[in-house]
Amino acid sequence: MPRLLLATRGSKLALRQAEIVASLITSAHPGVTIDVRVVKTTGDKDARPFAQIGGKGLFTSEVERDVAEGRADLAVHSAKDLTAAVAPGCVIAAVPVRERVEDVIVGGTGSAQERLSNIAPGARIGTSSIRRRALLAETRPDVDAVEFRGNLDTRLRKISEGVVDGAVLAAAGIARLGMWEAADPAPLEPTWWVPPPGQGALAIETREDHTGVIELLSVLDDPEARATLEAERAFSARLEGGCSVPLGCFAQVVGERLVVTGYLGHPSGTHSIRDRISGGLSDARDIGVELAEAIIAGGGDDILEELEGSDTRAPGSGT
Repeated sequence: MPRLLLATRGSKLALRQAEIVASLITSAHPGVTIDVRVVKTTGDKDARPFAQIGGKGLFTSEVERDVAEGRADLAVHSAKDLTAAVAPGCVIAAVPVRERVEDVIVGGTGSAQERLSNIAPGARIGTSSIRRRALLAETRPDVDAVEFRGNLDTRLRKISEGVVDGAVLAAAGIARLGMWEAADPAPLEPTWWVPPPGQGALAIETREDHTGVIELLSVLDDPEARATLEAERAFSARLEGGCSVPLGCFAQVVGERLVVTGYLGHPSGTHSIRDRISGGLSDARDIGVELAEAIIAGGGDDILEELEGSDTRAPGSGT
């Protein structure tokens, strides 16, 4: 009976994601047993704001290392936390069916647009993401985006206790933890409030020479989830999109076409670029790169140059 060791970080959401993946594997392969290995990551150990710690990989590098160095057979990640290139010698072996990709507003009542409109000037809105800060500054420059870390329970408590007046969070985590009703979130339209590349997707990683595990995981790979993630990751990689660049990418399958929306903003909210292109699912990576090139040609090069030379491009402000 095969026994596999799955590495994950130890947050409540990460453990839930590991549970989901383990269940998918054992349902597809009843003879397989999955043990979970919890790995403490830099992002877990350091409570400072993301801007003071570092860029992407805060929640994945140590977990990836366990797979690359043979201490675990596979790992599960929130795809949005992965760097543009996975660990040397490793591959993303499967991308299961994707969860909701949107950002949501928690706090207030009504639709997301109503909640955005009804936020009082000077209100404190929690987020640790430079992209969300830029979108807030573009939409409501009169509110105050404040650093907002912690697990979902902690964040919801801070909202209910009035520590912040509201928060912008990922829909996927709320849904996976079964807290939709408690959070009462309002989804933001993802072609306008563009989510980060990979949000809502799980990436299952293993060593590229671990052919038996790759074959075992292949039944979990969802073609639509794979294509949308590949397009979004290609877009991010072309723009060198670590956590310090306010960018978003949202790919969706419409009929037999892949429609991809890209966003690049300035942290001040004063200017941003959005564009959209489509193509076949088999061309997902090329579409992502082409969209990034269109964003650059449309003025994105100026934004990137300005961020490169300014303090606004603080490393690791979160996506």
